[in-house]
Amino acid sequence: MPELPEVETIVRALQTNVGASIKNIEIRRKDILRLEEFPTAELHGRTIKNIRRRGKFLIFELGSDLNLIFHLGMSGRFYMQAATEEPVEKHIHVIMNLNNGISLIYQDPRRFGGVWLVRDRERFFSNMGREPLSSGFTAVYLEGILKQRKAPVKNLLLNQHLISGIGNIYADESLFTAGIRPDRPAASLSRQEIKKLHRSIRKVLRQGIKLRGTTFRDYRDAFNESGGFQDYLKVYGRQNQPCQQCGKLIQRIRIAGRSTHFCTNCQR
Repeated sequence: MPELPEVETIVRALQTNVGASIKNIEIRRKDILRLEEFPTAELHGRTIKNIRRRGKFLIFELGSDLNLIFHLGMSGRFYMQAATEEPVEKHIHVIMNLNNGISLIYQDPRRFGGVWLVRDRERFFSNMGREPLSSGFTAVYLEGILKQRKAPVKNLLLNQHLISGIGNIYADESLFTAGIRPDRPAASLSRQEIKKLHRSIRKVLRQGIKLRGTTFRDYRDAFNESGGFQDYLKVYGRQNQPCQQCGKLIQRIRIAGRSTHFCTNCQR
């Protein structure tokens, strides 16, 4: 699933289209629209004021009360191509043709993502947690999330109501970098461990963005190209391979139904 670094990578590339206007939007599957507070035709001729990210969501701001929001789900892609090119790939659900000669393509084979036409974006995102790369995401905030909770620490990192944008890959990698087992009860972490985890989350996410995200099968950036962070993963997807720090085999378990990877020697 595209997580914060993948969506941020896409957004940064798409921002070259800020200031362009939408000539037309083609919705090829009506069921991909999860919320429709206004008709798509209302966006035709509108100027793109801003393109940004909130958690794992991609947001086109088109006016004071017009927002086009995408979520890439498990297998979604969002990329640019010349408007003169005919989209030929399967499972393309939305095509946005801009007046700058660019078409923006939303593709999602498994359709776990979606599109929202939203007037009040603040209300839409009101239940989401803090952004882990924002100034508001402090070690004190993280401590407040973790203390007095018996749930595994990884579960809380994945909770989008507490922290926005972290998914399976970056939770596993952050916990490894911090030297903390993913199945540790959250309340068992010391203040020093929480500070280390806070630093590790921000470090890993920034590295993921720098390397343009992680590609295993589906993810591509806005130029429809693979990311590079998969070549630097320490634990995720490396079960039964030697730990790069100690040589012990990486283990995989399931926590709350999610595959979880860690080193039993390096993580305590």
